[in-house]
Amino acid sequence: MNLPDTQYFLLVYPICLMLIGAVFVVAHLCFKAPQYLLWMGLSCILPSVALGAQTLMTNVQLKLTAPWFALFYLGGAWAVAHGMLLKANSRLNIFVASLFVIAAMASLLYFKYIDEQLWPRIVIINIVILCLEALALPKVYVLLKRTEVLEKLLCFSYFLLVAYAVIRTLIVIVYLQNVQMVTLATTKWWMMMIAVNILLSLWFAIVVSAVAVKERFSIINEERLKDPLTQLYNRNGFLEKTEDLFKKMQHGEVYLVMCDVDHFKIINDTWGHTVGDKILCTIADICRSNIREGDVVGRYGGEEFIILLQSSDEKSSLALVERLRKKIEDQLFINNIKATVSEPYRVCRRPLFL
Repeated sequence: MNLPDTQYFLLVYPICLMLIGAVFVVAHLCFKAPQYLLWMGLSCILPSVALGAQTLMTNVQLKLTAPWFALFYLGGAWAVAHGMLLKANSRLNIFVASLFVIAAMASLLYFKYIDEQLWPRIVIINIVILCLEALALPKVYVLLKRTEVLEKLLCFSYFLLVAYAVIRTLIVIVYLQNVQMVTLATTKWWMMMIAVNILLSLWFAIVVSAVAVKERFSIINEERLKDPLTQLYNRNGFLEKTEDLFKKMQHGEVYLVMCDVDHFKIINDTWGHTVGDKILCTIADICRSNIREGDVVGRYGGEEFIILLQSSDEKSSLALVERLRKKIEDQLFINNIKATVSEPYRVCRRPLFL
């Protein structure tokens, strides 16, 4: 196949992005990576397939298929917006996004088969891509304000993608009005946009990869600190989390509460360890759902539980502890078993002046 050197250069870009996108998709499908990574993979693959195919086509083939390949570019914009929204614990408005895509395809087909013009088609597809990506901006802004450094970098990178979509659309409107299909690939503006698009797309894919790796390490670390049965912090996890808490607090008091399930050996001997495990899980759920934000609860070992309470006074801490004790006492466990926790509690106060 005798292609100009510029077309061979353009072919490297979609192949790289397709490989990166394939890694994201496989990570989700085979290794249970977050769902947003699947959509990020699709956002790499779809436009890359279109660009790679078009790079190998003749001008005649390009003219025949261009409106239909637009679906791949629009699909890529849809996927990256939806992926960012999933990352922000939201979802794309499918109705609005579908309206954009339908309107774009209707306009593209009109300017292809009824009033054939290239420039309006380029303008339309760039505007709709911009609109699709802009749908995620409000939620991405919210995500930016409540995430850590690497996630903030991902948000800024997405803002950069949208800003580039604005600039690209303006360049098309202002400088490519008289472009023809034959000369499009050789114009300096078009080559410049392709080069910038390569850099931004690869940068965004690298940042997404870094965020995904960081999330995986965070999950592994959390699993190391969690009790596999109750999903509360284990002893090491509790000590590590409370140590971090002490470092962050400037002043105040914390209250440490320890308790165990009364006569738990009798429960295990009578009903079996499976029933005993279910009772421990239920008690863990009660503790987890009734403590306040900032408090830390863990399974210290066996049937022992430990809670660190951030509180301004002893009275409110004791009231919370008593409420927990009463909820456990009133709970009807599996096989109608009743269980209680030790009373009195071992409660100690630690003043913090760091």
